[in-house]
Amino acid sequence: MKTVDAINGIDMHYARTTDHPYGSKGVKTKFKVDDDFLKKLKVAFREVFNHCPLGKPECIATAGIFVNKPGQHGVGKAFDLDAIFWKDHTLITLDFVHQKALYLGVESFLRKHFGIVLNHFYDNHEDHWHIGTSTNVDYHEAAQSETFYLQMALKYIYDKPIIIDGVSGPQTRSFTKNVFNRLNIKTPITTKVNYLEFLDITGKIAFKLSEEKVSPLVLIENLESVIENLPTANKHKVSEALNTFLIHNDTSNWLSSVSTEHDLDAVIDSVII
Repeated sequence: MKTVDAINGIDMHYARTTDHPYGSKGVKTKFKVDDDFLKKLKVAFREVFNHCPLGKPECIATAGIFVNKPGQHGVGKAFDLDAIFWKDHTLITLDFVHQKALYLGVESFLRKHFGIVLNHFYDNHEDHWHIGTSTNVDYHEAAQSETFYLQMALKYIYDKPIIIDGVSGPQTRSFTKNVFNRLNIKTPITTKVNYLEFLDITGKIAFKLSEEKVSPLVLIENLESVIENLPTANKHKVSEALNTFLIHNDTSNWLSSVSTEHDLDAVIDSVII
């Protein structure tokens, strides 16, 4: 077990206290971590940020590595990633809906190194990624966490109208086959080499998409997603206010003139050719 306050020169911060609340940079903190797990973190973070267009961050906020409780945290072999802070940009995992492409770019590369990655859609993990090595890197249809990721990538990166429910059914399989054909990846996804290729290509495409200018229509879609998750008592009033805005003649005319289309095929071709 080692004690570290930085990984690859990236400071490790803690932001889960009254003085340093979640979402802030927090304070630089020392964490205990298993030696071999630390090596995996170093390799994974190096690949993530070598590909990320924002480059190497100043610090990462983590909810913990070694924690005195059962499971992989209890032996320093799990990492809870709350947020990433660059000089002029921040990715807070709870705000996934506003930074889908950047979030999925990071996650795609993390999954190349860790068999366990619990993300925003997994129960009780909206505000952090939990990453660990208790299972091997591979895709299992029965693994809810892996299917959540796949469906998120299909919907938010490849524009497939899929329901994100963590269940690998006919719809998920059909869209996956379609995307794999477009990316020139052999099927099935349950073959490890195919899965790794998908993670690598998807990570690169997601990072490229994260650099594109966000259109007003996408921002409205993000707002609708936020409203959908509001308590029932508040949801109706907020939805009504948004709909009143959207159906206003001036607003409607303005939105009709806005294009949301990005050239996904061009982005894909720039990565796979």
